Amino acid sequence: MSLKDIEVHDEEFNNFMMKVTEVQKIVQKLASTDENEQAIGNAEAKKYLGENEEKEEIIDVDNLKLKVKCDRTLINKKAFEEMSSNDQSTMSQGVFMKEVEKDADRRYQDRKIRQEKMETLKKQATLAFNREDFVKALSCYNKALDLVKDNHNLFLNRGFTYIKLKLYEKALSDIDRALYLNENSLKGYLLKAKIFFLTNNKTDMDRVLQEAKERHPKKVDFIDGYLQDINEQ
Repeated sequence: MSLKDIEVHDEEFNNFMMKVTEVQKIVQKLASTDENEQAIGNAEAKKYLGENEEKEEIIDVDNLKLKVKCDRTLINKKAFEEMSSNDQSTMSQGVFMKEVEKDADRRYQDRKIRQEKMETLKKQATLAFNREDFVKALSCYNKALDLVKDNHNLFLNRGFTYIKLKLYEKALSDIDRALYLNENSLKGYLLKAKIFFLTNNKTDMDRVLQEAKERHPKKVDFIDGYLQDINEQ
């Protein structure tokens, strides 16, 4: 198992464990001898398994605004419907826990598959970038980010690709996103400084480089060398 597989597994495991406390409280109510407590537990279990909370988001894609409804359901509705049909009044705590475990495993397997596909697309993007086929590289990074939306390295790499295509606003947006996901990314600060350099914004460039030095005091000489390199280029 690779380090990345371990990190993905740990993330899914930690997310699952965060839900365990909530689930345990529900299970305790389901197992109670008090009918009122059971009823409360049953209602909470149904809400946990089946209540659908939708949130409408507006996404701006190349100046085309799209309304997207995001489903926040914690566990799939089908599982809830199957359980409800078996027992309309009281939900078995054993069945409930089983569904929680199955859902956690489904989510982990789905994440693993998406991670593997993302890694393949990332390799293809890197090859295209090295061949200076920046349009192909951009396409691969777009597809990779459709699969995994919280990888700061993907945003950095796509941002760098945008720089090569002279799409500086898009590049800056990606670099800012990468720094949001990893605020200590030295590469992020250097690429952001480069964008400001290329757009003749020396004030912001100096500000970003100063912040990079404050966050990475042991890399001051390296940062100064980077600035000298882009000036020479």
